[in-house]
Formats: sequence, structure tokens, C-alpha cells
Amino acid sequence: MTMSPNDLSDSELLNGYLAEYLDGELPSTIRDKYNSLVKNPKHAQAPEHFQQMRGKLQLAMQTYYLKESDLSELRSMVQDPEATATQENIKIEQLGRKVVVSNILRRVSIVLVCACVIGYLVWTFAPTREGEFKALEYLAYEAVALEEDPQERLNLPSSDLKEIRQYLVNYPGLDFKPFVLRSISNNWVPEGATVINYEVAKVTVVQYGHNATSEKLFHFIYAGDLSDLPPSAQGRYKDLNFQTYATDQHNFIAWEPSPGVVSLLVGKRSAPDLAEMAIAGP
Repeated sequence: MTMSPNDLSDSELLNGYLAEYLDGELPSTIRDKYNSLVKNPKHAQAPEHFQQMRGKLQLAMQTYYLKESDLSELRSMVQDPEATATQENIKIEQLGRKVVVSNILRRVSIVLVCACVIGYLVWTFAPTREGEFKALEYLAYEAVALEEDPQERLNLPSSDLKEIRQYLVNYPGLDFKPFVLRSISNNWVPEGATVINYEVAKVTVVQYGHNATSEKLFHFIYAGDLSDLPPSAQGRYKDLNFQTYATDQHNFIAWEPSPGVVSLLVGKRSAPDLAEMAIAGP
């Protein structure tokens, strides 16, 4: 049967709650009464005496704790020493394996991080390899674009061949010596020139227009080899050897005016007609 604090005598209340008083855990229902008992000169030494006795009890209890040597001696009484040594060796071996695995994982992680960093640096700062210059594909597009909007795409709108020649010859960074065709015929007049800057090549362009129709003619030149173009039908007009190509909108003839230089004439005329105009030469 549990007794209420109110049922205890003053002496029982004082001694029964000394631990809570010293630890600051007195129930609120008896706190005022308990504080008045402690302040009584008759009981003034009770808390200090209790604290001292509790400390001595704690020190005495520590002497009953077993040391590791005592525990080993007790284990030897119920377990074979060899079995104990074997278990300890197994634990040591397992711990060693964990350490080795941890070291390996840490080193692998470091290697992976280093590899990622090196790969990123190579990808970021290594010089990029030049891609393939798909001349027919690119220049077929440029011919259509120039035909549709020449004013926006010609850097030098001009009908003066001398001015066009000077513009191309003085253009910086070209890997070849550009030229313009001499007077193709009285029906074709120059309309201007530009230089197309691809990442892999620079291409000069001279645009001609037919003075009686809206027909256009484009003369492209770039540094390269005729052998880089796809195989095609071979043609010859007088001293000009050329290769022929065609799209839905234009015919192409390609030739090498000099080693390492490719020239293309692009228009709606037939390949023989284009070759006749090409021999106008530089």
C-alpha cells in the first residue's frame, strides 16, 4: 500500500525525501513544508550528513567492480583458454579486414574523384579536334540563303570586280589566295562578296546576277583538296577538269585552280555552261 506524503511524520518525510531535496526534484505538494523542516535547527545537519553518506556509498560500490583481469579469470573457469584465444583472434582478424576494406574503398574513392577531375579538365581545356568540313552540304545551304536574302549576307555589296578582289585579297586569316573570275559574259554582273567563317574553314564567296533575269551565280573558294569531296562524274571543258554535283535547286562544278585550293561554281545552269563560265579564270 502506497502512503501519501501527507500521511508521513515530520521525521519520515525529512529522511524519505533527502535525495530529492539535494537533487532539486522535490514534489511541489511538499516543497514548502519540507523547506520549513530543513530550516529547523534540529534538522539543519541532515542534508549534509546524507550527502556525505551517499558519497561514501558510491565509493564503496566502485570497489566491487571487476577489473578486466578478474573477468578473464572468471571466463577461464567456464571456458577453455584456447577457445577464448581463438575467439579473440577471430575478432582481431575481422577488425583487420574491416580496416583493409575501408582503406581500399577510401583509395578507390580518391582515384575516382581524381579521374573525374582530370577528365573534366581535359574535356574543358584540351584543344578540340577540327570537325569535317562538309563542303557540298554547307555551300548548298549558303547558295540558297544568299539567293533568298543577298543584302543581309553579303558583307560587301558591290558591282566593281576590282573592289571585290581587293576585299578578298586583304581579308585576314585566309589559308589560300582568293581570286575572282574575269568577266564571265556581258549578261552576268558581280553583285558583291563575303567571307563565311566556319570553325573548320573559311570560304570566300562572290555573287553574280544575270542582268535580264533574277538568276544568281555563286563562286566559292576554300582551302582543301578535291579528293575530299564525294566521288562524282568527271567532266572536262578545254583545259578545265572538274567534278559535277547537283541538288534539287542548283548544279555544282568543282575544280582545283591550284594545289590545296578548291573552287566551286554554283548555279541553275548546266554543268557544261558552268564550266564555260569557270574558265574565265582569275
